[in-house]
Amino acid sequence: MKNCRVDLIGISAGFDNHKEDWGGLLHTEDYEQIGSLVRSAALRNGGGCFAVLEGGYNHDVLGENVLALIQGLAGG
Repeated sequence: MKNCRVDLIGISAGFDNHKEDWGGLLHTEDYEQIGSLVRSAALRNGGGCFAVLEGGYNHDVLGENVLALIQGLAGG
């Protein structure tokens, strides 16, 4: 997909794979990295990016994970 060009990248942001949620795989820092990767792809294409909140059931960590993703999408 090297020649694929897009104006906007949207992601379905599910947080239920966090280590303290039922998925048990990802750390909070991973969500920031994911956001950063999406932002980088959007910038390479001269477009924007957004996320739609999907899963995430442990409310003790959900806010931290959402913030980490947003920080990655915002570039800092």
